[in-house]
Amino acid sequence: MPLAVALLCHPAGSFAALVAAIVAALFAAQSRRFLPAFTAAAAALLALLASLQVPPSALGFAAICAGVALLHAEFLWPTFGCAGVLGLGATAWGSWSLLAALAPLPRGVVALVGTAAVVAAVARTMRLRTLPP
Repeated sequence: MPLAVALLCHPAGSFAALVAAIVAALFAAQSRRFLPAFTAAAAALLALLASLQVPPSALGFAAICAGVALLHAEFLWPTFGCAGVLGLGATAWGSWSLLAALAPLPRGVVALVGTAAVVAAVARTMRLRTLPP
């Protein structure tokens, strides 16, 4: 089996493709350029192919999407940290549930790394939004 296919067939590889798709989609929505949009589409297709081998938890995926929305709400409206904490929790829990097939320790590490990547991407896109053109 080729290395790329073997990586996508592993739950961590599938999760990495999903996080890459989310991060690239956030950058593509903010920058409106071709390269981030192409990267987002390619990562989304890889995540879709990976989900054929490693079926994702629908509740985990919904929790990650809700976490991203709550993190955006934290940066847009004054929620005094409530939406940020709930967004971090939802993203971490969604990442944890998507990685159910891994052993407990790597599952937690990969979930925290994925959550940190999503939080960094949301913070960066919000910073791009506030910069003058």
